[in-house]
Amino acid sequence: MSRSYYVVELSARWLTALLVGLAVVMVIAFALGYGAAWSVHSSDEAEREMVARQAAAVRTEIPEVVIPTPVPAAFAEPSPAPTATPFLEPEPEPEPEPEPTREPPPRPRATAATARAATAGFFVQLLASSREATIEEARGRLVGLGFPRDNQQVTSTSAPGVATLYKLRIGPFPDRPSADRVAQRMSAAGFPDAWVVAP
Repeated sequence: MSRSYYVVELSARWLTALLVGLAVVMVIAFALGYGAAWSVHSSDEAEREMVARQAAAVRTEIPEVVIPTPVPAAFAEPSPAPTATPFLEPEPEPEPEPEPTREPPPRPRATAATARAATAGFFVQLLASSREATIEEARGRLVGLGFPRDNQQVTSTSAPGVATLYKLRIGPFPDRPSADRVAQRMSAAGFPDAWVVAP
């Protein structure tokens, strides 16, 4: 099988015509590209001008602020120093003499009438025990709570064949409400069995 080859031969005239045609096409393409670029450039410039005009229309003028320059104050001469005066200490005031202590009034002696009056009021019974040591310990606690031994009463009951029962009471109180208040206070202070004994 034989191969065939094609050969194109151009004469000088055809070659010149081809080159001239290519040059014309390139000039036309360059002119079209330049025109398109120029139109884009001119539209960008027009848009920038329009934005600048709008910004100028919106822009408000800022008033100029004038900061005054400080004026130096006139130099004032110092006032003359005060003349030194000797410091005088105030004389101490005399202390008042203490009043002599007064002797407490004598306590009234217990009589049969006061003993009856003492047993006529309301009492608050705090404790009942067969041990005297327990009663004495409770009496010491009562002194610390503000009930002196004069306001404490210890009674005892005994029966044959049964240990003696000691009862610790405080009082007398003039009325039942006062005795009730003291009984509540004693219950909170560690005597939970405190109760009012009527006269």
